[in-house]
Amino acid sequence: MATMDEIAKKAGVSQATVSRVINGNTSVNPALREKVMYWVRKLDYQPNATARSLVNNKSYLLGLIIPDISNPYFSEVVQSIEEEAENNGYNIILCNSNGSSTKEKKHIKTLLSRQVDGFLIVPINQKDTYLHKLKRDQIPVVVFTQQMDKYDSVGVDHKYGGSLAAKHLIDLGHTKLGFIGSKGEEKFRGYLSIIKKHGLSFKEEYFIESSGWLQLSTHDSYNKVCNYLKNKKRSLQATAFFANNDLAAFGAIQAFEEFGFSVPEKIAIVGFDNTSLAAICRPALTSIAQPTGSIGSLAVELLLKRINGQAEKDIAKILLEPRLVIRESTTGIDLSNLL
Repeated sequence: MATMDEIAKKAGVSQATVSRVINGNTSVNPALREKVMYWVRKLDYQPNATARSLVNNKSYLLGLIIPDISNPYFSEVVQSIEEEAENNGYNIILCNSNGSSTKEKKHIKTLLSRQVDGFLIVPINQKDTYLHKLKRDQIPVVVFTQQMDKYDSVGVDHKYGGSLAAKHLIDLGHTKLGFIGSKGEEKFRGYLSIIKKHGLSFKEEYFIESSGWLQLSTHDSYNKVCNYLKNKKRSLQATAFFANNDLAAFGAIQAFEEFGFSVPEKIAIVGFDNTSLAAICRPALTSIAQPTGSIGSLAVELLLKRINGQAEKDIAKILLEPRLVIRESTTGIDLSNLL
């Protein structure tokens, strides 16, 4: 079995440095940490977890709660979190709340019983009191994929993402822009602001409402769009729609095409998240890309600083910018033949 001394020799560092890396000390230079972890994996070093926990008064476990494990967007963020945690000598316990505050509360209790060192969480309802109890009990918590008052957070500027979608569609010549989702979303606010900025109007008939954590699945979006088109007697009120995630966009494309509105020839569709499925579906989906790798790694980095007492006293708010990825679902439309 490999020892810390062997790892130190292979990596060209001291045993103290190896110890700091294995124990998750974030003060170690990232390049040096990666070098040490390379040899940890290469030599299959197995630290005594029980002894390590007793010495450092830590479990080296991070509790991770997401709302929808079936959504590839969250799966991609989780992958990034797991990799960053492993690079710092931590393991994660993953829980899926399935969009339920009750399940989320239950998971928190379970993770506390496992003595996790901190939480990474996508809250279902930011006003739930049990979340604030973690804060009062001084348990390190980082909220990710959204911003939350009084908590460290790593999020994405959804309002800016919505504005990117609107600008892209307007640049293509669209003047009647629709939306699939909830009007309460920052994405919609950004989308609407650009529409108004260009002197265009947003009418109710351009809106297909769908709300809730699990309401924007492909199946649900498909049903909502089908009902919308049935009520409109197969007529189309807009030439382009922005769906507030990729799964909703996939369902919308299927519904529109079944009603004779082919994408992108007769209607343009933009998604949000730029999941791995966006590039391989047909037509390939134009989408607003979220930096999933950065979200996960920065969230773990921030949490470990809190755990190790190395974070600033002030709450950290990290807001990342999304970007537009243009694919087939918004190209090739002939607006002269529409509406």
